[in-house]
Amino acid sequence: MENYMTTFDPTQWVNIETKQEGTHVPTACGQPQAGQVTNPQKVSADPLTLTEVEKALAVCDELLRMGANIAEDYDDYLKLGFALADGLGSEGRDIYHRLCAQSTKYREQDCEKKWMECLSKKDGRTTIATYYDMAKRAGVDLSAIGRQFPSLPSLPHDEGKTGNDGNKGIPNDSTISRKREGSGGSEGKPSDGEEAKVFFAETFSDKIDIEAQSAMIRSVLSLAPDATGRDKLMLGTITTLSGAMPGVNGIYDDTRVYPPFYIIFHAPPASDKGKINACRYLLSPLVEEMEKAYQQATEEYEQELAAYMAQDKKNRTQATPPKEPVYRSPFIPANSSATAAYQALGDNHGWGVIFETEADTLTTTLNSDYGDYSDGLRKAFQHEAINYARRKDREHVFIPLPRLAALLTCTPGQIPKLLPSEENGLASRFLFYGMARDLRWRNPFQRKEKTLEEQMKELGQRYLELFHELERRQSPQVEFTFSEEQQQRFNAFFDELQTEQFHIQGDGLIPFVRRLGLVCFRIAMVLTVLRCEERQPMLNPLSQTLVCNDTDFQTAMTIANCLINHTAHVYANLIPHGEKNDTPAMAAMQANERRLFEALPQEFTTKEVMEKAQQTGIAQKTAERYLGNFVSKYHLADRVSNGHYRKKST
Repeated sequence: MENYMTTFDPTQWVNIETKQEGTHVPTACGQPQAGQVTNPQKVSADPLTLTEVEKALAVCDELLRMGANIAEDYDDYLKLGFALADGLGSEGRDIYHRLCAQSTKYREQDCEKKWMECLSKKDGRTTIATYYDMAKRAGVDLSAIGRQFPSLPSLPHDEGKTGNDGNKGIPNDSTISRKREGSGGSEGKPSDGEEAKVFFAETFSDKIDIEAQSAMIRSVLSLAPDATGRDKLMLGTITTLSGAMPGVNGIYDDTRVYPPFYIIFHAPPASDKGKINACRYLLSPLVEEMEKAYQQATEEYEQELAAYMAQDKKNRTQATPPKEPVYRSPFIPANSSATAAYQALGDNHGWGVIFETEADTLTTTLNSDYGDYSDGLRKAFQHEAINYARRKDREHVFIPLPRLAALLTCTPGQIPKLLPSEENGLASRFLFYGMARDLRWRNPFQRKEKTLEEQMKELGQRYLELFHELERRQSPQVEFTFSEEQQQRFNAFFDELQTEQFHIQGDGLIPFVRRLGLVCFRIAMVLTVLRCEERQPMLNPLSQTLVCNDTDFQTAMTIANCLINHTAHVYANLIPHGEKNDTPAMAAMQANERRLFEALPQEFTTKEVMEKAQQTGIAQKTAERYLGNFVSKYHLADRVSNGHYRKKST
């Protein structure tokens, strides 16, 4: 018996401008129309199982992820408006604004005026198919977007069908579970705890031993129901705490380094990025303690100042005036001048966290004359001294040892604005974690005993005790280190990773890989330090060395293996660096290149590529270049791990 899967085929949106009279149009869920003769053995494909808004929104998200600007010219600006108005009606307003906002010419009022004009004057000559065609021309793979959506749950799977993980009968990673449209029941709805699979949603928390993690990390992981949620909270926790972890360092590449590092979470709007903000509450107890100390110091200062001023002039000239207390906070403002930010970092003894859930705040500051953070951010990542002076206001800041963490969240389209080039080195100092919109509806009225923020604050109270213990170990500090075996495994992994990514992405990604190695070391440092919270005494007073826990080493390496894929994805698609090839993949291939790709199995290794190349008379260096093209140029394969690849579904 032949089995047919009903799939969502977005290419049909482009190819069908209008429904001609007499043309058969499939009804929802593949149900036949009255009088239609059907074969009970087969079910026709039905591209109409999703609403037009969902389809248009999926394409919009991909355009934003790519940073594509399809409405720069007035003609395109107008054409896009009429296309969305025709296909979506008033529902197209948000998509129109979001896509138009990719242009520097965007003005909200003007855009809204043009949208209302398109909505009122639409005449059917420009249809929704124009929108999909514009997206296709911008480089959106409509077929790939179609694979985000599942077959109808009631239909049988193709016997022996292999998903992206290579396992028989398992859906590929781009599947999104969703209720069957047109059915009254809950068929196809994810069960409790089931994860919705989303585009570019590679995760790491489902690949680590959760039970073997420290008590602090286990507590964090328990606060999220799925892998993506766990990843967000775990990475957010590690990053935030790394900016408030004194008293520990390690030697890496013959340089003393400290825990803090930088990361950017990117996802379309309404993708639950806001949950990451809960990680900020980990430092709330420390902030409150610092504010209380500042208030007390301010009261004492005012009393001392009043006493000083009450003296006669002669005695005042002989006395030392009281010193005004300095306000300290672990959070460094991103919406102020560079000098003010550096001053805040210096006041906190060189430690701090830039925590911004709206990356545009930092983008604006980076681009302004008074707020050039770029130089300071680059230096702080390497702990190089920051020496900043402004003659006009006689401001001078000197921080001999900056230790700064940065956590930013943004939409994909904001990344090119924040990091417009790879050349000055700021982009390669960031790690990236990408998320897609989860199409499941979450019950907003489900109540828990405590909010996520309250639970994170309780964890912060636990960390406060460890923070003070670390503060007391300023001299001598604890030195974190890998064991000999861990060093060997680390070097072997990153040596292979660097070679692999060079062949895939070229020389431009090498700085990202090398700094990923440094951040991997820092992540392992944070994870191992957090284990000290479980011990009494927390830090061994007789030892100045802290050897990396084996579980924490493996966890850090697993995170690195995941993040290189996210980071390479951003490098290839969102950070400007050279020309992009918009030609369809298979058509752009050379004959030898296509022959080699077609000869490879669904999952393959670098060794298999070389073997197939030798069999077809292709030189090794050429085969290495072809392999890189499969992943980064044509986007026909994904890297799974070092030396292992998987073809994308076609």
